[in-house]
Amino acid sequence: MIKEDLANILDNIIEQKKFSNIEMNYLFTLRNYSLKERAFIKNILNLTIKNLIYIDYIIDSITKKISKRKTRQILRMSICQMYFTEADIKGVIYEANEVAKKINVEQGKFVNAVLRKVVSKKELIDKKIEEDNLEYIKLSYPKWIYEKFLIDFENGYDMLKSLKDRSYLSIRVNKKSISIENFLKKVEKLDTNILFRVDDVFYFDNYNVLESNEFNENDLIIQDASSYLVAKNMKLKNTDVVLDACSAPGGKSLAILNMYDIEKLIACDIYEHKIDKLNELKEKYKLDNMLVLNKDATNPNNFMKEYFDSILLDVPCSGFGVLKRKPEKIYNITNNNIKTLKKLQKNIFDANILFLKKGGSLIYSTCTLTKNENTNNAKYFLEKYKDLKVEKLDIPENVKCVFDEFGGVYIDPSNGFLDGFYMIKFKKE
Repeated sequence: MIKEDLANILDNIIEQKKFSNIEMNYLFTLRNYSLKERAFIKNILNLTIKNLIYIDYIIDSITKKISKRKTRQILRMSICQMYFTEADIKGVIYEANEVAKKINVEQGKFVNAVLRKVVSKKELIDKKIEEDNLEYIKLSYPKWIYEKFLIDFENGYDMLKSLKDRSYLSIRVNKKSISIENFLKKVEKLDTNILFRVDDVFYFDNYNVLESNEFNENDLIIQDASSYLVAKNMKLKNTDVVLDACSAPGGKSLAILNMYDIEKLIACDIYEHKIDKLNELKEKYKLDNMLVLNKDATNPNNFMKEYFDSILLDVPCSGFGVLKRKPEKIYNITNNNIKTLKKLQKNIFDANILFLKKGGSLIYSTCTLTKNENTNNAKYFLEKYKDLKVEKLDIPENVKCVFDEFGGVYIDPSNGFLDGFYMIKFKKE
């Protein structure tokens, strides 16, 4: 049943462009799988998607005659197990054969034959990749993305490689609910390890801290340190009125209100279902100084000019920085998508900069690593708005990062823990 479900989910994600987290969550509501079984499904699903181009290259090196779409999914997940886990190869082939036979007997025989050839030809396939200099295939990236990262970043290869690594649970401690000292005392009682820390954000080797009864509901918030650092760099005063123009799902708004006692934060989003989520967040954490509004960030009517002391523009982007957690994104982005996103990002900035007070600050951020969406946009903003100056960002010493020529910072995911991210802070003079 597990392998059949995996094949079906893979088909939904790869062929029908559905989201992996939504598909998994839906499956787990249908099936009463144990925690161990769920962990297995998540692992194989993520590994298969992360290594899809490489896996497909292996399949196509053996055969191009796959008559059933589900058969390809069975081959994909089986090769994933054979190459990227310590599973017993004979057992993997046997299980794949059994699942494929449910399509029909011929598919079972076909899968069995292909997987046996994969075993015998593995070294030859990898040797050809090396000889033909097809490293982008080994890393499972579209060629244009691989080449772009190598051009844009001195350590672009390491960045790309790290985005295929596993993601770790990252928890921000809500200091309005629990002190860091008490948090650490409670963690000591648990069968878990803190792997890395950035200020109030801790990375763990398992999910025991979330499943424990040691903590109250509002003590711990799942948030990556890259996202937290945006809130940290807002540097707000008690009297400040703040706009988070693209707020949903609300993690940065929540971090801001947990960290600063400000006058008001206005959280906006264009989609009504996301507005519902923001209101749920407001109610759960009793955020009385948070106002949620349904607004299009490219056309936010009814705000007065120069009304806000601080603005956060965490704009829609290609999402290359979060591939550890959302690996399917890489296969759905094209150069044209990035051009469209860049135009949208500029429109959002142009629409909202009008509402920033003189002397106020604005942070522009994305969870991607393309220069088109980040450094090139920063250049455009500074050339168009002569009253903007770049402010220095406060980045902890243990966070690996790269500063661009304008003072914006790329959070480098090759540190092994943080998501890839970009932010730049402007002050209106």
